[in-house]
Amino acid sequence: MRDVSYEQPTPVGRGGHTQHGEEKREELVRAAFGLIAERGFEGLRTRDVAARSGVTVATLHYYFPTKEHLIRGVMAAVVEQFRRPRPTDPDTAAPDPGKELRDVLMLRGRQMQQTPELFTVLLELTTRATRDPVVKAIMHESEAEWREHISSRLRAAVERGVFRPDLDVQVAAVVLEALSRGRAMLTMVSPDALADERINAEIRRWLTGKSEP
Repeated sequence: MRDVSYEQPTPVGRGGHTQHGEEKREELVRAAFGLIAERGFEGLRTRDVAARSGVTVATLHYYFPTKEHLIRGVMAAVVEQFRRPRPTDPDTAAPDPGKELRDVLMLRGRQMQQTPELFTVLLELTTRATRDPVVKAIMHESEAEWREHISSRLRAAVERGVFRPDLDVQVAAVVLEALSRGRAMLTMVSPDALADERINAEIRRWLTGKSEP
């Protein structure tokens, strides 16, 4: 996993207010992420995270007091990766319908090809959430943040006249989230199941209400 940075939704311990502290936290998150990608959620052990990062378990607990805090760090990093590259602020950018469409339709498509481990980790966490109320709460929090991010993009596109004016933004955000996750899972087992461009063309027709020439 490359270039991990994230925002914590709640305080998660100490040591994150200096450059060294942030770097150490990111290193620990990368280690936890890698272990989940390689071994699954069941293979996440704090002692292994510490060993992979070259620190003691006590040092790990200084930055992440509990395993729950560490999982929050991993989820926040995953959400942040899905957000990149951050688009220009829609309130100040010049209208660009083509770019607006590409930004929304890309969603997670590029990450599927470039960093499939993101989806491996997301799938592991999602599966775990079905039987672990702590992980479920963390997932719910992160997914709500992600859907709000997508909703803000959709609202901006509707206001600019890029997407159809009667689009239900809240429903559309949920549908796009479900679609992107489903495509990720399908790609894992059947990478050539259906060309992305055909899927994107259907999404464009739905969002814009217009058929392509």
